[in-house]
This record gives sequence, C-alpha cells and structure tokens, in this order.
Amino acid sequence: MSSSRPLAWSAAGLVAVLALAACTATPAPIVPPSAVPSATAAVATALSSSPSSVPSAFATVDPSAEPVPTDSSQPTNPPDPTPTPRGTPIPGCGIGMAALLADLREIPASLHFGGATIEFRTASVGMRDGSYVADTTIPAGIGLSPSEIAVVVGPGAGIVLRGAGLILIRVDAQVVPWSTVIFSGDLGGSSATPVDLPWRLRSDGSISVSAPMAPGDYMVSFHPLWRSACLEGDGSAYSRIKVL
Repeated sequence: MSSSRPLAWSAAGLVAVLALAACTATPAPIVPPSAVPSATAAVATALSSSPSSVPSAFATVDPSAEPVPTDSSQPTNPPDPTPTPRGTPIPGCGIGMAALLADLREIPASLHFGGATIEFRTASVGMRDGSYVADTTIPAGIGLSPSEIAVVVGPGAGIVLRGAGLILIRVDAQVVPWSTVIFSGDLGGSSATPVDLPWRLRSDGSISVSAPMAPGDYMVSFHPLWRSACLEGDGSAYSRIKVL
C-alpha cells in the first residue's frame, strides 16, 4: 500500500478508479487499477462516500505539551507489540469482500490535527487477515480549502495527528509555503518542492508531527498508514500550519 502521493493537484474531472484483488491461501498484492477490467460498484461507492469537506478548527497548541523528536529516525512499526500475521483470523472480524464492506464503517471521514478536524480519504484498504484488499485513486489536494483555518504553533512544536478508532503506524508529512498553493475546482496543489516534517509514534496510536522551525504559513499533506479493529490501509489528508 502506497503511502506517498504528489502534492500537485490532478486534472479536473479525475474519476476514482477501484482495483480489487481477492486473496485465498496466500494474500495477493493490490492490483494496479490499469490491470483490473472492472470494479465492484458497492466497494467503489462506499470508498467514495466521505463528505466532500469537513470544517477545520482554529487551534493554538502549547509547544511544551509535545516534545520535539530528538533524532531524524522514522519508526515504521506499529505501537502494539504483536501485529497480526498475514492470514491469521482476527476474532470478531469476517473474511473476504463482504466483511470489508461491512467493516468500512471503521474508517473515520476525518482526522484530528491538533485542534483541527481535517477530511480523510482512504486509498488502499483491506482486511487485516489479508483475505481481501481494494485500492482506489485519490485526487491530490482533495479536502483542502482556500479558506483553510490554520493550526497555530511555535517553531518545531509537536502537533498530534490522530484518528478515531485508528492506530496510525507511520506517516509521510510534508509542507510547502501556503502562498504557493493554487486551487483548481475543489483541488489544491503546489509546484513548490515539499519539505519533510519529522514525526514520532506515540503509545496511544497517534503520531506527533513537528512543525517547521522557520516562521511562516504552510500547507501540510499527510499520507498515513493505519490499522483499525479489522481493517488496514492508507490515505490522504491536508491541513494548514502557521508558525509564529
């Protein structure tokens, strides 16, 4: 499951394409959309049913509340010490496509970044036991608004990224100057070179993302890997940071 997508907005009219791969004894890899001639309409509809926009909230975060990571290492293991091996049945979870459809309610339509609520779109999603996986494309910049209200912090402050019912395993977090963001239709993007932000896992299944050190106004993109009770996947979310 890919965790990285370009910041530049895609062409207007981009339509999400869904690819499905049913797994038997050995979990099959996610099949690229171009390799699948047809899609399951029910899954495609469910994955694209998130609200088109979720209002952001103004939030001032106390820099002392979240220590800044002291090194640049990026942990890749989930907080729980016993991740479920592929093919292992999970108590309370079904198997196959029917179970995936039933469990899509586990995926929240928004994430929380500091005090802001930001739209979250899922890309790849599958059963944690590997019995069924699905993938769909997401237009870059979806959910970002020209009037996006920023999370306001001090230089290098740690800001918590979390999702209801999710364990965040890792994240790609990048910023570009807000002044470089251009909107086309409902999509925002920038041709500026993105800068990676440091992050660290927290024991509660959330991630602490460090704000830029230089004062300024930034657009930030998140591409997290996540796990819920029965599902796992990745996705995209966007927000705004003002460093004072």
